[in-house]
Amino acid sequence: MTRTLIALVLACAAATASAAPYAVTYTGTIANSSFAQIADGEHYRITFVFDNGGNTAVSQTWGAADLRCVIWRMNDAGSAVFAQDLSPPASPPTAATGSVTTNGAGVLTGMFTGVSSSPAGPDFSSSGFTHPVPLHWFANGSNSVLRDGASAHAFDDAAGGVQMNPANWLLTTHDGLCAAPPPAPAATAVPTLGEWTLALLATAAAALGLGALRRRTG
Repeated sequence: MTRTLIALVLACAAATASAAPYAVTYTGTIANSSFAQIADGEHYRITFVFDNGGNTAVSQTWGAADLRCVIWRMNDAGSAVFAQDLSPPASPPTAATGSVTTNGAGVLTGMFTGVSSSPAGPDFSSSGFTHPVPLHWFANGSNSVLRDGASAHAFDDAAGGVQMNPANWLLTTHDGLCAAPPPAPAATAVPTLGEWTLALLATAAAALGLGALRRRTG
């Protein structure tokens, strides 16, 4: 009985662990950036998180209604991040067509043909770059991928837009979190001693050493 109970607990734990939301991630190259903290020639990554309640990636279809989050990470180090909650009734995308699909082996076979949010809405967080509000983003193979409402700040994908072919996307599980990390704290300067202070300390140390030597030989 005990072994059976343990087996059931382990099976439930495994099922729960595999029921995490799934995500697809695309990596592109930044071009024509007018954001001060987003650098041309470096990479950016866009991740769509979705959940249809399933606990496997095999033979699945995730539609626009299953979108939960989009996360943009800019620069090779991911130093600039924008994350938007897409879970209704928060800020669902203003346009989403197509679906994400997998085959019987859990291999990605289909991808949204276009997802965009113009404007992004209030349910977002960002860190590492300065931007006016609202922001607009587009994953459809043609538009600038991220810009402000006046297009004064924007960047493009060097390939002409986010490439929506499923071969360009990586399917993974996801922890479900949808938030940009807080900015790193500013470095705190370590106090240093000036030249005159160091000279005085050296003189004092030498005097103490000389005094100790005299006491030993006296």
